[in-house]
Amino acid sequence: MPAKLKPSTKEYVRDVNNRITNKWFWKHYTVSATSTENLKKFYTDPNYRKKKNVILKELKKRNEEI
Repeated sequence: MPAKLKPSTKEYVRDVNNRITNKWFWKHYTVSATSTENLKKFYTDPNYRKKKNVILKELKKRNEEI
């Protein structure tokens, strides 16, 4: 599994009336699936200092300046 920023969550599908059904899927918060703006915010956030190197690698891969 690729590096994740947050733990995966279980999200339930809603029906036409916006009620939760029994169907669900896993929502993974991977670095590659996160938007560039959010990655820049996470890079400066002190709570994500352990993930700083992974975020920096992804920003370099996207040719973004910090």
